[in-house]
Amino acid sequence: MATTAEEINQMAARAGAGSDYFTIADFKEVAEALPDLRLELIRGQIVINPACGRDYFTIDEFKVVAEALPDHRLELINGELVMSPKPDKRHQKHARRVNTLLGLHTAEIVALGCEIDGGNAFFEIPEELSLRLASETGGRPSDVCSDAAVCYRDYLDTDRRPPALLVVEILSDSNRQNLERDLEIKVLIYAALEIPAYWVVDRRDQSVWAYTEPRDGEYAACEQIKGDQVLPAPGLEFLQITPAQIFAE
Repeated sequence: MATTAEEINQMAARAGAGSDYFTIADFKEVAEALPDLRLELIRGQIVINPACGRDYFTIDEFKVVAEALPDHRLELINGELVMSPKPDKRHQKHARRVNTLLGLHTAEIVALGCEIDGGNAFFEIPEELSLRLASETGGRPSDVCSDAAVCYRDYLDTDRRPPALLVVEILSDSNRQNLERDLEIKVLIYAALEIPAYWVVDRRDQSVWAYTEPRDGEYAACEQIKGDQVLPAPGLEFLQITPAQIFAE
């Protein structure tokens, strides 16, 4: 285990309540849950020692970790365990606002066989995209969670495609990792899942990136929308949500 208690304390002091690293206690929980893997804690990240024959986590292993750490918001991005820090107040405010706006149309959404998920809907990467990334870029399987979604009620039991009519992500900040995750990797995943609309709420300039028309594993349409322009939501046209509403004080 390469991370010392002193290093963990230093990271905690820097990050405060919004930490995105695993503690020693977290590491012990994961190591006990996955005893057949040779794990290491390196600067707050749990990794697999390449001596095991691979350096990435599978989706099944990710599910075991998620069960071992139920109070953490985890994602599997390119085979790496990623723990999202506690959202800051602005992130929480915008996510709650999106869910409130969706909630105004609960009856219409339920009538479609769907439900509103406030941030607990996990989506597995389709096999064809996993194979494509493995052959083209060496990427690994991913399992991602959105900040809000309008999901089909039975998507977990039926593996239906699309599993949702709309997914929404809130950009926490402008660092490269978050931008790459939400504006590149997740775009591919949601498009491969054929989800009709993917919104990325960009608080840097109070805009929303709207991706629609999933086709051949990509979104054919992408538009940055601001102000009172209605965000596109195929199949959910009754929503009539605008960026101005999302960013309203």
